Amino acid sequence: MYPRWHIDNNPFPNLYVDLTERCNMDCNFCYNPGRSKADLGYDYFAEACARLPGPVNWRFLGGEPTLNERFFDLIEIALRHGHTVYFASNGIRFNDPAFMEELAHWSGKVSVGLSMDGGTLDNRFYTLLNNRDCLGSKLQALENLHRYGIKRVCLSAIIVRNENERVIGELYEAANRYSDMVRYIHYRSAAMVGRWIDTQPYLLEELKRLTRPYFSSEAFAPRCLREINCNDGDGECCYRFRPSSRLQISLIEFATERSSRCHNRGKLLPDGLLIEPFFANMIDKGINHPKGRTECQLHQAALRSSE
Repeated sequence: MYPRWHIDNNPFPNLYVDLTERCNMDCNFCYNPGRSKADLGYDYFAEACARLPGPVNWRFLGGEPTLNERFFDLIEIALRHGHTVYFASNGIRFNDPAFMEELAHWSGKVSVGLSMDGGTLDNRFYTLLNNRDCLGSKLQALENLHRYGIKRVCLSAIIVRNENERVIGELYEAANRYSDMVRYIHYRSAAMVGRWIDTQPYLLEELKRLTRPYFSSEAFAPRCLREINCNDGDGECCYRFRPSSRLQISLIEFATERSSRCHNRGKLLPDGLLIEPFFANMIDKGINHPKGRTECQLHQAALRSSE
């Protein structure tokens, strides 16, 4: 059992919250595969925002967080209480003009995450990881974020051993191409949780070795933006560096016992206004999920046999 705190005594500068368990994708690596619980309620979240002892960085997760019917209301109440907001999305709704028009209203006030696990060049990795051919949709979502003037965009990718390491360079190129809006890149190891396969996840030291060749020694030196309340950049489960004044890159070891000791991130539970460590919550949530790894392995084998 991991420690818990009431919202009144929150010790974390960064708080994660699931807005919904619903999703419009079915990714193999999902650590939150349940689909039965109700969406996060507005009143519950509003009370949490009001009772926090100080400003925090909210991280909206899911499921697909943009599917919560009061998504923009949740953004508004968090900002009203002086908190910051980042949300991570698969980008499907970024191809909906009505949604993008509303999102444009919040440009510069929130940070917007777009997962691009397959990179920018090859549909194969999306088929493997996301169970669909979605390269075109991802590229269009990225272009739409730019067209609607969205600032403070984060590109992210799950790095799977011996599968999609090439996306490290591809996302860096995309960040340079859209340098006026992409401020962050997150490369995260794939954990053996949720609906994942029997593949050894990368440790932080290995992620560093994979990433280092793309940057000079000076650019790869650990540094981070103080606005996200992190350490100097070189932590036990995270490593952050800034190859330019506008771009920060984070390497994240995810859902390991070591990362569960990270004291920088908490998770708001769906009732009781309680908080527990984020990585510990993910380990407990996904490690024993019944959806089999076998089907993922078969899917991988089929892709390899078609090459």
